Amino acid sequence: MRNQKIDRMILYIFLLAFFTVLGTDYLEEIGRRRTLQQKTVEDPEFRKDFFSESMRENRHLLSEECKTFLENVENEVNYHPIPESVVDKSLKISYVDGWMAERTYKGKRGHEGTDVMASLDKRGVYPVLSMTDGVITNLGWLEKGGYRVGITSNSGTYYYYAHLDSYANISEGSKVKAGELLGYMGDSGYGPEGTKGQFAVHLHVGIYTVKDGQEISVNPYYVLQFLEDKKLKYEFSEF
Repeated sequence: MRNQKIDRMILYIFLLAFFTVLGTDYLEEIGRRRTLQQKTVEDPEFRKDFFSESMRENRHLLSEECKTFLENVENEVNYHPIPESVVDKSLKISYVDGWMAERTYKGKRGHEGTDVMASLDKRGVYPVLSMTDGVITNLGWLEKGGYRVGITSNSGTYYYYAHLDSYANISEGSKVKAGELLGYMGDSGYGPEGTKGQFAVHLHVGIYTVKDGQEISVNPYYVLQFLEDKKLKYEFSEF
């Protein structure tokens, strides 16, 4: 009889501990969900992890503002900005998650984009394509961005392509389609108009949302990864 009482007591203690831990985990999960649902597009964590696989899988946990922006981009991006060469397979690209890495030209700042590097460090070889449909709302020289193109999509998202060597036949105010040629990858910028050669040939890609008249950048790295299997085929080579 005494052993049965001891066994029941042990069982009660075990069940109490189990449900206490379960309840703690449940409350922590509820708290985490509430925290995510309160985040805004300005939140550093949202901006850094934007479009990551985890974020897209758990979009139901995001605030409506964050979820809407995520889904706008998901519905808009169709093609990788750098196509594959069907002429020269050695013309590769590479990029890493360099979000908010330090930049020092004209003062310290965080890097608000992803640099797509060319395996061949030669300007004017790699075509640059629009990832989305939209309207060209900015075109021309920026000291830090060189020859750049800014495209605003139908949702109001701003897609930024910088350090081009030259432009295609495009003009500010004109509409573009996803996959349309914008120009060619270069190394322009970091000086007065026409400055080139201050760094390696690459394409800087930026993605921005606009809130209360202010541009808010998000990390384009995971968007570019998402588009890796959505590259158009182009005939381009070094010569």
